[in-house]
Amino acid sequence: MAVGDERLHARCMITTRVAFAGLSPMCEEILRAGLTQRRDIDLICPWTRLPVLGGDGVLGPVEILFVELEADELPPALRVLMVAAEPLKIVGITPDASRATLFTLQEQRTILIGATASRLWRRATHPD
Repeated sequence: MAVGDERLHARCMITTRVAFAGLSPMCEEILRAGLTQRRDIDLICPWTRLPVLGGDGVLGPVEILFVELEADELPPALRVLMVAAEPLKIVGITPDASRATLFTLQEQRTILIGATASRLWRRATHPD
């Protein structure tokens, strides 16, 4: 990394925290490929360390949990997690990474069909 790049990275503000839970290797690889291009995104590992799960009530950067889903609905345990950790966003990705659905307390919407890493990042991290 060049000196100018280091200064730019130091000034870059983290706008989003991202974690992965239960993704297939293919899905995780697609997401990580997009993540390496974004200096404003902080990868949290393991997902249980997302600050919003700590319940301190302090709002910070947007926090997104990516999970793999076979169906179009969140399982009950993930719905409970989303309520307990509000304003956590959950993005459910199909096993073949072709479709992604954004879940929040207020809505559920398909954000991508025919997903690519760059399109997925733009849609999932775009402010509402």
